[in-house]
Amino acid sequence: MTKKEKFIALVEKGFESLIIDMNNPDIAEAMAYWEAFKGKKETDKPEFTDNGKLILKYLQEHATDIPMAKAKDIGEGLFVSSRVVSGAIRKLVTDGYVEKIGQDPVVYAITNKGKEVKFED
Repeated sequence: MTKKEKFIALVEKGFESLIIDMNNPDIAEAMAYWEAFKGKKETDKPEFTDNGKLILKYLQEHATDIPMAKAKDIGEGLFVSSRVVSGAIRKLVTDGYVEKIGQDPVVYAITNKGKEVKFED
């Protein structure tokens, strides 16, 4: 169940305990808005950002010769700034495709889940 679905279920439960006067124009308008809100589909977010794909492909291709890398090193390999890498790799870490190792310096390593991802070129 998505967060939106949980929210809708919670609000619906609250509505069940209320006495709603649908003859009141303000309440009728609010309920119409609520029904429209419930009907909206959540937009599907892509699994990977463009930079995330580049980083994951890079890590897959270099997993044997570079098992761990700093954002700076990945950026140099992709010809992008380390700031771009740091921003994009955060989602890869959160989703379990890459793991963050250490603190000073922070290095990243591709996980088995990251190695298994197949990209269509």
